[in-house]
Amino acid sequence: MNRLLMTAPAPKEYKGWAYCYICTHTVEAQVIQAGKRAWVKNGQRCPRCRSPLESAAVLQDLMAA
Repeated sequence: MNRLLMTAPAPKEYKGWAYCYICTHTVEAQVIQAGKRAWVKNGQRCPRCRSPLESAAVLQDLMAA
């Protein structure tokens, strides 16, 4: 019964840093976080090489305490 009452946490959006695999630089990106998982928001491009950041690794998310 308790499983039915539990819901997933609402995703939060922050500004963070992501690693671009194409140009091998760390760039700013909008990061979505739900629970312990974090990923780059869909549709973003690297400001240096213009490649999509959808597969980029999130290195750090900047959120206020």
